[in-house]
Amino acid sequence: MRSETAGLSSTRRSLLALLATVCVTAACAKEVEHSEGAAEKGPAARPNYAVRMDTESSDPAEFRLVEDDDGIRVQTGPAGIAYRSDDVILSGDMHVQATFEQYDAPLGYREAFGLFLGGIDLEGPELEYTYLLVRTTGDYMVKRRIGEITETLADWTAHPSVRTVEVEGDRPVNTLGIDVFSGQVHFVVNGDVVHVEAASRVRPYGVAGVRVNHRLDVRVDRWIMQETSDQS
Repeated sequence: MRSETAGLSSTRRSLLALLATVCVTAACAKEVEHSEGAAEKGPAARPNYAVRMDTESSDPAEFRLVEDDDGIRVQTGPAGIAYRSDDVILSGDMHVQATFEQYDAPLGYREAFGLFLGGIDLEGPELEYTYLLVRTTGDYMVKRRIGEITETLADWTAHPSVRTVEVEGDRPVNTLGIDVFSGQVHFVVNGDVVHVEAASRVRPYGVAGVRVNHRLDVRVDRWIMQETSDQS
């Protein structure tokens, strides 16, 4: 009788250990599945990035950003900017660049994404920055923002360098760059200079980052921000 009871106790312990292992494995699998999905909501998904929405009424949780070793993926409801506070240059010549891949791009969709630089007071009411945007309808624009006011430096202009959506669901890739040297700012799309503006008007010094407009799904990688020697 004793040996039978001991055997039952041993069996019960084995079953409990097996159940515990199954529970832990299931929890881990759920966590992995969660982490491999689409971009997550909220600040926890973007530990190295700050986000500023275009309007105070917009919910930052709807600007979804996930960071990995190679870049970030941004899925938006409302438009906004994302940046790291240490991506900043305050003087001299510089080069800023990133590659953008748009997922599930519909034909004719006219929302834009791109780079900004010259970010000042980005958390305050008088924020400033200048930005280069492209749309996968094949055009670009350059604007400057000061508080609630925007100034157009180059209105929407068609350019063959901008990669477009040819078929519904295409994933066009555009590499955008901004170069500052010799008192001028050169705005570059896929290696071609599309616009040049005086640095005094652009005011390029400050924080740099990315801007993504409404209801877009964009991956950003190959980020470069560096001081350069005069290229003249």
